Amino acid sequence: MKTSQKALFRANRALIERMVPLPADLVQFERAWIDNAIRESQTPEQPASFAELRKMLAALVEQDKADEPPTARYVAQDMDLDEFKILVQEFALDGLTEAQVFYHLMPRLSLEAQMPMLRMMIDEFGSGNIKRSHTTLYKVLLDELGMPTDLESNIKANGEAGCSFPNMFCWLTMRADDPSYFAGVITYFETVVPFFFGCYTALCERLSIKAHTYYTEHVHIDAFHALEGQRLLKAMDNDRALDYVKAWQGICMGRLITNTAFDEAVYKAQASKAGKEVAHA
Repeated sequence: MKTSQKALFRANRALIERMVPLPADLVQFERAWIDNAIRESQTPEQPASFAELRKMLAALVEQDKADEPPTARYVAQDMDLDEFKILVQEFALDGLTEAQVFYHLMPRLSLEAQMPMLRMMIDEFGSGNIKRSHTTLYKVLLDELGMPTDLESNIKANGEAGCSFPNMFCWLTMRADDPSYFAGVITYFETVVPFFFGCYTALCERLSIKAHTYYTEHVHIDAFHALEGQRLLKAMDNDRALDYVKAWQGICMGRLITNTAFDEAVYKAQASKAGKEVAHA
């Protein structure tokens, strides 16, 4: 079997849906990928206490808030509809399976730590209303854009970076040796989404996208999820189950993989537009 992020995504789905174990070569591929992402993203300073972890996380979030990447500005100000379709497709694997893999994390947490996770998951699944679940909202967006809503079509269309984002959460919830990695990633991610998704909401307004609720819902609800992430970290710390270094490694690794996936998706969209312009020249 050829090792790739796409092959790993398919194997993760087989594991989740049919309990098919991951092939050994894909386990090795995943381990090397995660190890490399942790190594590339780490900072010289490492937290030695819960207070230090929270302080470092807050500083990183403020840094991200102040430094909007050029790719996000492009999405907000310049991306056209055809490019947006590619961007949407590159994150469709996550959108169509959003938070499903979180169930695998729950038994690994104490009962106290499960509570903030449960509250986050209730929102992810529309409080039991399938029309409000985040996956349904993503399908409505795909429908408006005239794109397929089935998983297989989107797997075939996705690039490596688009597969890496959901693969990261599979590793975090099912194979990481410590839930601290996940606790760090989810708290960071839920904290930055309310301002990072601003580029999506600006694009939807500029292009008159009606099915913008997937993005506006995240801007609204993830502010509350950021607080739940802090409660998750605190609950794990109360149980003496939080590894501060691994939580920080998760934050930095998750930030790198997420930003890379977003940037690569925007570059793919831009390359498609450039190719069309050359063809019509």
